[in-house]
Order: sequence, then C-alpha cells, then structure tokens
Amino acid sequence: MIVKNFEYLLALAHEGHFGRAAKSCNVSQPTLSAGIKQLEEDLDVQIVRHGRRYDGLTQEGETVLAWARKMYNDCDGLERELSSLKKGLEGQFRLGVVAGTSVVAPILSVALAERIPLLEQSISASPTVSLSNALLAHEMDMALTYLEDVSEDDFDTHLLYREGVFLFQATKERQPRRVSWDHVVSLPLCILNSALPNAAQSQLSRCAAKTIRTNAVEVLAAHVATGRYATVLPQSLVTFLAQIPDIQAIAVSGEGSHANVGFVAPKGGLKSTASTALLEMVHTPELAASIQEALALHRQFQPEEG
Repeated sequence: MIVKNFEYLLALAHEGHFGRAAKSCNVSQPTLSAGIKQLEEDLDVQIVRHGRRYDGLTQEGETVLAWARKMYNDCDGLERELSSLKKGLEGQFRLGVVAGTSVVAPILSVALAERIPLLEQSISASPTVSLSNALLAHEMDMALTYLEDVSEDDFDTHLLYREGVFLFQATKERQPRRVSWDHVVSLPLCILNSALPNAAQSQLSRCAAKTIRTNAVEVLAAHVATGRYATVLPQSLVTFLAQIPDIQAIAVSGEGSHANVGFVAPKGGLKSTASTALLEMVHTPELAASIQEALALHRQFQPEEG
C-alpha cells in the first residue's frame, strides 16, 4: 500500500468532494480517485459508496479511515524524527536542579543549547524530594542533585562531581582553614534553603534560633556582607559571594561536609536521546574544564596556611 493513498482518503473525508480533495492534495481528480481505488483493491473492501457524486464512506471505509489517520500521523512523526536527526534534536528537555547546583546548571544548559539548538529547555529549582516526585510523575526528564539523597532503587544516577561544604564569613580576622560543625552551629547564620545535602542540613538543625533562612541568594549575600552573619554553602556557590569584601572560605569537617552531585532520572531515563547527549558532553575536556573552574573558585578565598 502507498501511504500517499491514505492522504487522499483523509482529504476526501474532510472535503466531502472529489474535486476539492484533489485540489487540497495538489493532484488531479483522476489521480486521487485512482489512489483510493488502489486502496480498495489492496484491502479487498469497498471504501467509498460508489455513485455519480461522493456519498460518504462505507462501514468498512470508516474503519479504514480511522487506521489511515493513525498511519498518516505515524508517518508524519517518522518524518519529523528523521528531520530532527538531520538538523539536530528538537522537542522539550525539562531539567530540575537543587539550589546548590545553580552555578553548574547554567554551564550545562548553555553547552546543551549550543550542541542541540532546536531543543527547548526548561530548568526548575526545587528541593530533592520535590524533584524526585516530579521525575517519578514524568513531569521532569532529569535532575541535577545530591546523589546521597535519592534512592537508587527508583532512579538511575550518574556522578558528575564531588564538592565540599564551606563556611563563608566576611571578616578581616584571621580564620582557620577548617572548622567543625560544632563551631559552625555556634555562629549567627543565614542559610539558603535546599542548597545543601540532607546530611549537612541535619547538622545545621542544631543551630540556635538566631539562624535566618531564605530561598533568595541576594538576601543571603546581603546578610553575609554585613559581617554579622556567616553562611554554609557548597564550594561552587562562592560565585554569589565573591564580590563581598573580606569574604573567607573555610572548609567544614565531619559528616555532611562533602556531597556527590550528579544526574538523576527514572529507570531508563538516562538513555533518552537528549540525556545521552548531555552525558556525553559533560565528559568532553571543554565542559569538564568549565565545571572544574567553578569548583576551584573558592580557593582564592581560603585562609592562608599557618
């Protein structure tokens, strides 16, 4: 059977007239009539009620019409997919991120946009629990989050990088290069919601009532800039504090002081075309160097050895 003949049948059912149907298909009326007759011969059924004028479809013809719509749509989808392979992938890619990855996530999305220009990206920031629920509900394609905080029974994971948790303070006083969680929780703190893995959040649950929590990085930076509040963040987020005078980055020791950051998707989700392309890209020297640069920025703010 010739797929084009299904298009002729669809046009005839839509127009209700052989001449208009032929015109909509940019063919002559005899060509359209011959195509539908060929369908009848191939399927060995009468599709159109024969007469001097078009008088609708037979019962068998209605069945053929329903299948024609499905097959024509399938062929149209095939053509779009083949076209996308020639021109580059298209469609939607929905990435979820936790606040602690908000420096690295744009590095990935920009690289993906350059690699696949037709891909429509959306990036949503939420806590890990919300990201997990969205992934399982297929409302999101992939998440960039803390791997320790997701269940490997429900998800596929791919480690991207490992980073440390740091105490950031704006002070001229000399600070140690490393402190304990006991020291951290004794300080007035401003904390960015969802910016830390669960183990670190658990440590901070011991903080006094003087702790301020916010979901706005601008509010966080403003508090730290006063010198009255410190904060605890993954090392990559020093980017948001780099312009604060006398800012210092002090490593934290103990459980929750490091985190594995990576991609998370429902089982089999990392094998999708867009996901596979992204996983291939993150291991290229150029992209790996950009991520490493973001992870290394904190070093210029660490206290000197001594």
